[in-house]
Amino acid sequence: MSFSDDLDRQRAHIMKAVRQAGAGWAQAMRAHKLAPPDAGFAQRLRELADAAASEQVAWEHAHAVGLFWRPVPGAEHAEPPYELRAGTGRRGPGALWPHFDEAVAALNRAITGSSAADVADAFGELAAAAQAVAEAVALEDQREAAARSNRQSGSQPRATARARERGAA
Repeated sequence: MSFSDDLDRQRAHIMKAVRQAGAGWAQAMRAHKLAPPDAGFAQRLRELADAAASEQVAWEHAHAVGLFWRPVPGAEHAEPPYELRAGTGRRGPGALWPHFDEAVAALNRAITGSSAADVADAFGELAAAAQAVAEAVALEDQREAAARSNRQSGSQPRATARARERGAA
């Protein structure tokens, strides 16, 4: 086996990983496009973060063996799915969303070029931003569920106490 044969096998393996990462990314984006506003938002954000992290790793490997990204002309003007856009009532801390928006813009700029390293870095930034928002949204959801549970359980003892008072009177 020659060095060239080994490199060809390695590139084929990396391209398979790139295709798989791309499929995961497409699936995560579709989930946001078709999503109703529901409690699954945090999980969709986690899946988006995981998909972006997979893309990052795949494109780092691609760059390491000398492969290039195929530029996407006009991508710098692309927008994420509606539920991820600014001004749409996105849930989560407002302070985290600007970093997410910047990461989306950076990815859109990176994919207009051919640098696999730039694309990998941009996917990494998006993964980190999406993960931060996902964790914050999940925490908000947990707090809201706990508050709802407390309100429900808190109202029953009062009603029970009032019923006892009426019965004792």
